[in-house]
Amino acid sequence: MPNPGRIPLMIALGLALPAPAYAHGTQRAPQPRVHSEFSASSVLAFGLTPTAGIGLSPAFALRWSDLSVSLEARALVALGSAPSDLPSAGPRRISAGLGAMSLCRHRDDVFLCNVVQLGAVHAPIREDITQAGGDVLWLLTSGARGGAEWRIARYLQLRSFLELHIVLARPLLAAGPAARWKSSAVAAIAGIGLTFPVDPG
Repeated sequence: MPNPGRIPLMIALGLALPAPAYAHGTQRAPQPRVHSEFSASSVLAFGLTPTAGIGLSPAFALRWSDLSVSLEARALVALGSAPSDLPSAGPRRISAGLGAMSLCRHRDDVFLCNVVQLGAVHAPIREDITQAGGDVLWLLTSGARGGAEWRIARYLQLRSFLELHIVLARPLLAAGPAARWKSSAVAAIAGIGLTFPVDPG
């Protein structure tokens, strides 16, 4: 027959023992890991130069489990000749250089980002074409990016994306009172490239 004097002691031990175990489990709860990523993408842009532009976009990102912040550099070269109402630039191409910052949310293999771009259009064109604002024409855009990524190796991912932007600062090229080009009020950028996680976990 159990000793009645031990019953309060057994109850007290039963209540006290789970508490350290719970605290111990709380201390060992996994914390979100942060790792860095490097990427390089080929991009095709519409609306930022007089004709469609093609270029490269290297990027560096810091990524948590479902969030990332990235900085990107973009170099674009306009394809083809200038629009018919603007005299041709000849062999010298119109180009654009941009820097972009994005904040992304990731879910499984897809992502959605807010993107801000700042840069300039450079047009080394004939002397009879004047440029409103000088040789460097500033660009400022704000938009969204959606895309997907696929892991093809432990330290290698393939990704593709599409961006839609509102152009807040719109460059203007002019040749005389009538012939002119002004960037579109909206722009689109499509890209495909490779991502290299430094510590994929």
